[in-house]
Amino acid sequence: MTEAGLDAAARSLRAWLNQQHFSDLSAAEVTAFFTDSVADWATGHGYDVRREVPLPAATRQHRIGHLDLQLHHRSGRGRPISIEVDRGTKRWSLEKLVQAAELGHLALWLRWCPGLVALPIPPTVRLIRAQVLRRTTLARTKVHSLQPDNCG
Repeated sequence: MTEAGLDAAARSLRAWLNQQHFSDLSAAEVTAFFTDSVADWATGHGYDVRREVPLPAATRQHRIGHLDLQLHHRSGRGRPISIEVDRGTKRWSLEKLVQAAELGHLALWLRWCPGLVALPIPPTVRLIRAQVLRRTTLARTKVHSLQPDNCG
């Protein structure tokens, strides 16, 4: 797939995520929700899903990275899709995706915290932003919610 394939994958995943919603989840539950939701999207499009997949080589910082999700189409056609799901802006996540793209993968970064990304996103990675709302309960715990049509 070309860059158009990367854009198509990002558009398709955004459309899927725009149908999803949740209320009053902890940060860990939100990450699990998005990871499971992406896996459901992938399975529905004919992909086998692997979680916490090690990259084949150390990064420039000599660290071995694990991708949150790696997708391979069951037909054997097309490029693998590598996905990171993050609450914040982690340079390490972006570096792993850049390495995956260098290996020929389509690279998607699903980020679910408010605010802008302070890192430059290379043209080989597509950013998907989920606009998750956060509030503090009377018990002083932080909970998160997502309404439909809040992923761009």
